[in-house]
Amino acid sequence: MKKDQLFKKYPSDELFNKVINSFGLKNLEDIRSFSRKDLKILKTVEQINNIKNELCECYLPCKARTYLNGLNEKNVVTVLRQILKTKNYTITSREKYMRGEKFIIYSLASISTKEYNPVINSNISQIKKIKNPILLTFD
Repeated sequence: MKKDQLFKKYPSDELFNKVINSFGLKNLEDIRSFSRKDLKILKTVEQINNIKNELCECYLPCKARTYLNGLNEKNVVTVLRQILKTKNYTITSREKYMRGEKFIIYSLASISTKEYNPVINSNISQIKKIKNPILLTFD
């Protein structure tokens, strides 16, 4: 029985920890950030390739072919994002420029904290309603 559109069974806690550790993170509460350059130094792609067979058992076959073949630093971040969703976590990303080079910095975040919470409360009662009609004319 499939679990959702990606997985036929969710990754075990042991496999989940292997994936998290391959990114240099200890657990879900780890607040450190990483970039693709960090993933090259940590050899994350090689570590994910080592556990590829275990991941293939969790993914649906068609999705395993799509996401687990030809892995690189960008693809493994996608795999991490998909596995984190099973635990209600996701990856936040932001751009940073350093010495004229653009980096994308990734960090873990709970899905509930990623929701958009506007600073301005936009209740309809607070918005002034215009009673007179507005007429636009173009020459």
